[in-house]
Amino acid sequence: MRATEIAQRLSAQVDGVVRLLLPNGKRVGQEWRVGSADGEAGQSLGVHLTGDKAGVWSDFSSGDSGDLVGLWMACRKLSLRDACKEALDYLGIREDRLDPPQRRFQRPTRDGVVRLHSEHAAWLTEARRIAPGTIEAYRLASRDGWLMFPYLRDGELVAAKYRKLPKSFRQDAECEPCLFGWQAIADDARCVIITEGELDAMAWHTYGFPALSVPMGGGGGAKQGWIATEFDRLSVYDTIYLSLDSDGPGQQAEREIAERLGRERCRLVQLPYKDANDCLMQGVTDTEMAGCLRDARTLDPSELKPAADFEDAVWSEFTRVDEGLRLPWQKTHDLLLLRPGETSIWAGVNGHGKSAVISHVVASMATHDIRCCVASMEFRTPVWLMRMVRQIAGTPNPTEAYIRAIVRSLKGQLWAFDVAGAAKAKRILEVFRYARRRYGIELFVIDNLTKCGFADDDYAGQKQFVEELSDFARLEGTHVAIVAHMRKVESEDHPAGKMAVKGSGGITDMVDTVIEVWRNKPLERAQEALERSGTLIPERIGNANTYLNVLKQRATGNEPSIALWFDKSTTQFLAAAGHTPRPMLPLSLAPTTREMEGNSMNAINLQKETGQ
Repeated sequence: MRATEIAQRLSAQVDGVVRLLLPNGKRVGQEWRVGSADGEAGQSLGVHLTGDKAGVWSDFSSGDSGDLVGLWMACRKLSLRDACKEALDYLGIREDRLDPPQRRFQRPTRDGVVRLHSEHAAWLTEARRIAPGTIEAYRLASRDGWLMFPYLRDGELVAAKYRKLPKSFRQDAECEPCLFGWQAIADDARCVIITEGELDAMAWHTYGFPALSVPMGGGGGAKQGWIATEFDRLSVYDTIYLSLDSDGPGQQAEREIAERLGRERCRLVQLPYKDANDCLMQGVTDTEMAGCLRDARTLDPSELKPAADFEDAVWSEFTRVDEGLRLPWQKTHDLLLLRPGETSIWAGVNGHGKSAVISHVVASMATHDIRCCVASMEFRTPVWLMRMVRQIAGTPNPTEAYIRAIVRSLKGQLWAFDVAGAAKAKRILEVFRYARRRYGIELFVIDNLTKCGFADDDYAGQKQFVEELSDFARLEGTHVAIVAHMRKVESEDHPAGKMAVKGSGGITDMVDTVIEVWRNKPLERAQEALERSGTLIPERIGNANTYLNVLKQRATGNEPSIALWFDKSTTQFLAAAGHTPRPMLPLSLAPTTREMEGNSMNAINLQKETGQ
């Protein structure tokens, strides 16, 4: 378990932790006060006991601060790994461990090992530009004319590799596979860099960032056998930077290491040259290398993409010749909520607008700083984004500049599960779980249930998937909205009701909210008759062309019928008949007339189009 996760667990028991670590302290307001991490009475060190900052501490005399794992290290004078072990014992958590191989390994002898020869030292400092302090930190030596790279763990020589200049290599046989450089990593480090070679690890250290190296270079399989023996030691680090070569074997090693150590905490470092030592020899600065760490990319699943990645594709959809957890409406705010930890069904007969309604809901939330992820198997990602962008724009023909501004504004707010056609339910859950933990997604949408890899009559499979989605929403504290079809009914002139949701009846039993989207077909026919012959519209039909009929709301029991007016030109749903479509994009993000000049003939008319 990572150190930060352990600290979060400890913060839930912060009162007990501070009394254990700092028994001579006392409570002052919302803090535990003590003289220092050594435990004497005083006021200099304070630990927050309540709120979001519970467990955060600062020593105002020394300037030290951190979380409860850091406090445990400071008070007990322990390394990060030992502090985490003690903290887990305190919490009563026994982690599942990856058992190392049962085979017996050899230990290298120290016979013939001497101080680093001057020839080797000169080559390292002059040809490879490694700092003398780095050479000392990694304990390089010489042996029988070979440059020796000792693999040390807790001061013990576990393995060794050798290089005879200019380029001959060997290593001791039958040694335990392990990482090079542990002796250079600070005991309190919360992140670590892993490289493909010893010289690359030392180059990073020369830049000021201690690093480890894999023992067998790039590639997969047996070459990464060190993971089994180093898994527990690496488990405490919050972030692992993978700085491997940019060639094929390096990329293969990145994939295997990330999958086994946890892609959610691994970051891929991209360098201006092949490896860190090349960067050092080419004169890349320490500031530039720090930037490479800062910009290291995450290993998002290939299906999870920021909506902003589709900016050009969305514009292409607009220009195609053949282009085929309050809700947005204020009057609904006290009637219907999409609560974290709950699941909702949005059902309707084909053509009644359920996908358009849920799109409007997502558009409104994404433009109000609510993070959403949509798995739309009904349309390709650029197509459903195009439809949503039109709703956000509040105009049927937004300019290119306005479209691009909208898509850019969705960065950090909207993600797409980018799969065309049917997607397997298991993969959807895997990606959703990653997206929730990595990006804090608050609303997940699946449009629709029948496109998740199930046969039309596989009701048992659909039910099991909805149950898994409900478990996911509850455990992760997020909301999942599922679009579903209704069974064919004799007439669309009346709402079909909860029992008509297609699939097993258990689907609606498991979710927290059920909403039927009903299109007022009788009103449409009456309006047509009024236009043709002046026939009056019967009052019993109602005057809204769309209704959201809440058929179930477990939290409150409220089951309102919410009238909406659909605007065909923007596909927005309006709260009242007299309302007109309005742009959802804040004025501060909309492009100015000057910025739009030259983009299209319609650019200068943007303010008129959007009513701004």
